[in-house]
Amino acid sequence: MMDARVYTELRKPLRTVPLLQEVLSRYDSTHTRELALYLSWLAVVLVDANEPEEAARAARQMLDLSADFASDRTAQRARIVLTKLEPFRDIPEVREVLDTPA
Repeated sequence: MMDARVYTELRKPLRTVPLLQEVLSRYDSTHTRELALYLSWLAVVLVDANEPEEAARAARQMLDLSADFASDRTAQRARIVLTKLEPFRDIPEVREVLDTPA
């Protein structure tokens, strides 16, 4: 996971996406907060990879998960994700995420 976070910060989406997808595919879904955070990093890196539809799907999953608990960190990550998606508002999947009340 740390490699994926480093590559996310370095804006290396081609390296990051496979790492995050692999981690998320085997992550224990009972750790909702952590799963939501990891999905937020995936959404950001997918935007960086110019994959806004996929980013919107990850963002939607992250927002749905984080609606069930209060966390300042996930709220902050949600704001970052939504800001990153904003330039792609014309894409229906993105618009749906941006227009859905949090």
